[in-house]
Amino acid sequence: MHISTYIKFPAMIAVILVLGGCAKDKCTKIVQQKIYTPVLLSLEDYWASVKSEEPKEIGTTGKIYVKDQYIFVSEPYLGIHVIDNSTPASPQKISFLNVMGNMEIAIKGNYLYADSYNDLMVFDISDPRNITFVNRLPDATAYPISADGLLMGWKMYPDSIVIGFTSRDTSYCDCSTNDNMLLFASSEAAASYNNKTQQNGKGGSMARFTIAGDYLYTVNHFQLKAFNLSNAASPLLKGTQNINSGIETIFPYGDYLFIGSRNAMYIYDIANPAAPAQRSVVTHFRACDPVVVEGSKAYVTVRSGAACAGNLNQLQVFDISNVDNPIKLSTTEMKNPHGLGIDNGKLFICEGTFGLRFMNASDVTNIITTKLVDGLDTYDVIPFENQHRLLVSARDGIYQYDYSTMTNPQLLSKIAVKGHAY
Repeated sequence: MHISTYIKFPAMIAVILVLGGCAKDKCTKIVQQKIYTPVLLSLEDYWASVKSEEPKEIGTTGKIYVKDQYIFVSEPYLGIHVIDNSTPASPQKISFLNVMGNMEIAIKGNYLYADSYNDLMVFDISDPRNITFVNRLPDATAYPISADGLLMGWKMYPDSIVIGFTSRDTSYCDCSTNDNMLLFASSEAAASYNNKTQQNGKGGSMARFTIAGDYLYTVNHFQLKAFNLSNAASPLLKGTQNINSGIETIFPYGDYLFIGSRNAMYIYDIANPAAPAQRSVVTHFRACDPVVVEGSKAYVTVRSGAACAGNLNQLQVFDISNVDNPIKLSTTEMKNPHGLGIDNGKLFICEGTFGLRFMNASDVTNIITTKLVDGLDTYDVIPFENQHRLLVSARDGIYQYDYSTMTNPQLLSKIAVKGHAY
């Protein structure tokens, strides 16, 4: 999509160093710095872009979601691809929901909930080939963070929104003692924005949106929010509570929410769905941390990496029979685990650039890999329970496997993408 409207705006300085009196001949330190220029889109053009379109090639893969025979794939910050998976060996793209700023998906009945920058959007998907806009809750979610750690979806003026950033390197003479400065510059941007039936759907372990009962729960980097969906077309925000910093994922199971952060797993009960109550916290060294649950066991992956920090790469299993006192049962060393899924003791772990693991977790004290599919750069998985099918989001496409035989899973199909994911 080409963005046709860019808006010039006054200079914005996040931090300004006082450089007066700094003579060049006395300068002892040259500082390299990036200057970021927000790219603005008029709200008029933004709203005109929110619509259902013909299917298109997937550029990059993001979060995945399944509902009935449909797969929903978020292409980060651009929209949602809808795929008819009636025939798993030959899935067909049937439409594309253009919703800029999208990262997350959840579905209840015929209503799809999606973030659009910091807004919560509601769409009617009763006809997946022609999805229609229903409702919008402004400023209902967190601001998405760009790759440079900058805020997107920021409404600079009543008639414009930040949809990205351009950057350039600069250097200056620093006579002060402050080494940390982030500059925002003013300019007129001159480039394009590059481009089994059930009531609820199912997301992957990396999701920040989930549905339990008549509530949509969302997490941003430090908050848990609860939206009442009794009237599914018109969500009502019923509660917001701070958890901690570094919150990353949310997974529902029974009467509980399991929330993963960069240094802990949190367990909340939803006896009062409008106000989930914290029951316990399991801490670990800083690392990325999605979690899935089956029965009385919680499976947690922790990994290292630029965003995650730390140096742990493990699968940790906890006994959650007593949610007030989880007990670690085992630790299995991994390469670089990302998303994971579990189905009747069959465990699936995305190992990033190290491939996809099919594992036997029937004995959690002795979890073994039955098959490692290498050559893939994997992000998240969704098992189709009782169907022995696995949906995999990878850098180069969306894969489906038949895992009837865990030692020899069969590739059913692949939907290729043209770009780079995550």
